[in-house]
Amino acid sequence: MALTACGPRDRPAPTASPPPAGTAPPAGTATHTLTAGGVRRSYEIHVPPGTGTAPRPLVVELHGGGGDNDAIERQTGFFDLADQKGFLVASPNGTGRLEDRLLTWNAGWCCGQAAQNDVDDVGFIAAMLDDIAAHYPLDTRRVYVTGFSNGAMMTYRLGCALADRLAAIAPVSGALDHDGCAPSRPVPLLAIHGTADQNVPYNGGTGAVQEERFPSERGRVDRSVTDSVGFWVRRDGCPATPAERHDGTVTRTTYTPCADGTEVVLDTIDGGGHAWPGGRKGRPRADAPAADLDATAAIWDFFARHELPHR
Repeated sequence: MALTACGPRDRPAPTASPPPAGTAPPAGTATHTLTAGGVRRSYEIHVPPGTGTAPRPLVVELHGGGGDNDAIERQTGFFDLADQKGFLVASPNGTGRLEDRLLTWNAGWCCGQAAQNDVDDVGFIAAMLDDIAAHYPLDTRRVYVTGFSNGAMMTYRLGCALADRLAAIAPVSGALDHDGCAPSRPVPLLAIHGTADQNVPYNGGTGAVQEERFPSERGRVDRSVTDSVGFWVRRDGCPATPAERHDGTVTRTTYTPCADGTEVVLDTIDGGGHAWPGGRKGRPRADAPAADLDATAAIWDFFARHELPHR
């Protein structure tokens, strides 16, 4: 689980009412709130310049445990890429006992107060997507989710629960720590993970979490990358034998063709730690991001290949 509690940006996005439906939204970043499961929740949305009323793809980015929506954006830089490629970005906040600090997601058996309190984060994300669709030019066939650490675990869970609404998912440094995953359709997956990750171990088991901040995570056992990715290989009806490509410290393992035009891809970073490859550290003492892979660019390239089938 990422422990990325960082301070707010120098200029936090202002809380604002969503723009009227059918109008071109202003470029920039705004914070919106909504009530989900009886709890007031918030998310940021970033709109690239030149956005009119034509439907745009949406990338949802989920922060790690202990972080917030500002922290994950500092790690990934998705807002800047969105300005270049013309897609929307939503960056929601989890929940925590300290209101705006030590936020987590209920990804199954992880993490923190969200899991302990069985917070309905699936319901919150679904409500956020409804809110965005009602006020922004959203292409509902091109909605994607990515996340880091606890946010990656939540990404897996959303792939299980909202498969009919998500065109593809991309967890980074996370595990499928959720029982009963039963996606309603095959879901394209790109997973990224370092072999030296000590927080969410590549081979599964108990990681070195900071127990003084998250004592509830003491002894947590994560699924391995092989088991987490293997679930989607089987569920998506992929061939058992993948293709492999090596580029520096990165090994790309690709399972294709899979059912309904999907694919399952794993980028393994030899020696990579618990970090967003090619990005920035979530906190000063965090692992250094691997330099051989730009995870943000790789994820968008993967997402851009997939959309929901016509129904």
